[in-house]
Amino acid sequence: MKNFKSLFIIIISIIIIVGCAYFKNIKEGLTGSNNIVLIGDSVLNNSNYVSSGESVENNLKTKTQNVFNFAKDGATISDCYSQLDKIPIELNKTETYVFISAGGNDILNKRGQLTSAEIKKLFDDYMEFLKALRVKLSSAKINILNLYIPSNPRYQSYKSSIEQWNKLIKEYSSKIGEMYTVINLDTLLTTPEDFVYDIEPSEIASQKIANVIYLTS
Repeated sequence: MKNFKSLFIIIISIIIIVGCAYFKNIKEGLTGSNNIVLIGDSVLNNSNYVSSGESVENNLKTKTQNVFNFAKDGATISDCYSQLDKIPIELNKTETYVFISAGGNDILNKRGQLTSAEIKKLFDDYMEFLKALRVKLSSAKINILNLYIPSNPRYQSYKSSIEQWNKLIKEYSSKIGEMYTVINLDTLLTTPEDFVYDIEPSEIASQKIANVIYLTS
């Protein structure tokens, strides 16, 4: 009888230990699904421009619940630093995939075609942010969304600036090795149906962006 009680206590202890470990894993988002972190502008937080439940984030959450969206509508490169500050250090792990959309508002705020030097200055600012991101999330996998060109002709004046920006993203991705991976939105979003208010990702685009993010993570 004494041996039976001892065995019973051991079994209960094991169950408690295993159960605590299991729920700890759930809390930390380690249940077999990778963590997806979104940083940047309305490309990744377009809830203001689509129907309820149809944003990029909402579409992602139909595939996985481990989505952490820090992106803000209208954000510039400098705004990304405050978003970075909000990311819990617990997300610094190899299972974390960071997706960044930034630079578009910086270019739009210049109100017209930028010189090559101005684009390069903005890109250098972007690279400084990526360095800060890499310092905090040294184990995470970083993915950069390049800039799409809105189909509305009124934005054609920005075309050369956007193309130069995307060229720099591609060139630097090969120069600095595995610091980041490029996701080409310029070839993903190309039709009028991909946009609302001429420039924001539509519900159709939300699905496309969410799918490519999920498949990359």
